[in-house]
Amino acid sequence: MRRLKKACWGSKIKNLSSPSLPTPIEKEALKLALESALLVAVKARSADYALFFQMGALRDSPSSAIKELRELFNVISNIPALEFFSHARQCAFGYGESIDFRFLSRWLISRAQQVGAEQAINDLMRYLEADAIEITEILAVDGFSIEHKIELGEYQVIPWNDVTMTDTKWQIITRGFYASGDPTAAIVRRHKILKRHQRPWDLHGAYEPLSLEPTLDILRCITAVAGAGFRLFNYWLEPEEWAPWAVSSSNFGVDLTVIPWSIELTESLASQLTESVSHFRSLDENTQLRLRVPLDRLNRSYLAGMRSVDKAIELGIALESLYAPTKLSEGIAYAVRMRAARFLGGSLEERKNTVKLLKDVYDLRSRAVHAGRFDVDSKKWLDETRVRDVLEKGQSLVGKALVKVIKEGEPNWENFDIENI
Repeated sequence: MRRLKKACWGSKIKNLSSPSLPTPIEKEALKLALESALLVAVKARSADYALFFQMGALRDSPSSAIKELRELFNVISNIPALEFFSHARQCAFGYGESIDFRFLSRWLISRAQQVGAEQAINDLMRYLEADAIEITEILAVDGFSIEHKIELGEYQVIPWNDVTMTDTKWQIITRGFYASGDPTAAIVRRHKILKRHQRPWDLHGAYEPLSLEPTLDILRCITAVAGAGFRLFNYWLEPEEWAPWAVSSSNFGVDLTVIPWSIELTESLASQLTESVSHFRSLDENTQLRLRVPLDRLNRSYLAGMRSVDKAIELGIALESLYAPTKLSEGIAYAVRMRAARFLGGSLEERKNTVKLLKDVYDLRSRAVHAGRFDVDSKKWLDETRVRDVLEKGQSLVGKALVKVIKEGEPNWENFDIENI
């Protein structure tokens, strides 16, 4: 919480406190105006966003806006206790969202459509009296599915269908009708924040948003443990339903040419994930930074789908960044496969198979980089099924090695070479 004050407000920033609560007469006038607005306002969760267009008219051409909406806006504007909504910013973790009376009008209508005018106004009164509210950080993804939530410390991995249906989620679903589909899961974390309203012209503190890396680390571990490529869809900070707090959100560019295989996180995989995430968090920062490279490249190889050339290139980078963290002047391909065989262990036959597999993977990687195809001067790789089989086995092997490094620690590879000659 101390970081929030510093990041969003600074030590000399004036906080806009709400004055005394609206009088009973003001509350009754607000209720009547809201009930009238509900009779003409299209549902906020309609696919055409009609309510938002109507609020735009109220901003850009007030005289053309629907009379009932104008009346609600005027009532809100004349209640002194609501003044701190006018031309202000709500700030959480470095994200500042501008609000005004139109925002409050829209929120009241949307909330009243769900719980009724009287309850919506009671919620507003509750907000005026509150010192703090709860914010839920949500990252929506696809590439894997789960039946039940997975507890990972302060984080939870939950099915997309279990994410509470809010206006934000409804908008995401609506966009999915015209785009590349819906998320399949979400990672959530809850925060308690101070309720702060700030004027745009007041002094701002340092911009320090929440880092996404701890959330992405969970997804990276899913890639290694389950062999699942993930895509990011949406990220937002969702307030409690009763709180008129502006949602901060971001959309990620989702590659329409990529259709990741959907992997189910079974109970067995969930248990391995819990262990891997716990170990990853215990690693020092430098090790985390280094391992994110092969983890991300492994994820990209899964997202390559049927584009085997891209898959081979990404997998080759993952292998080099994992097994050759320091630059080797020569023999990097040989060093990578020998280190992998020794590190993963097994019987003599299993180690020989590891060496052979990674030799094939590296051959495919080199052909992909230099020729953009695999079958130049080689009949061995004319068979696409054979290519896919090698790459899929290579992905599995890299994932297995990453999980072992995360759980057991990474050896000093130079000493490792000497000790295992």
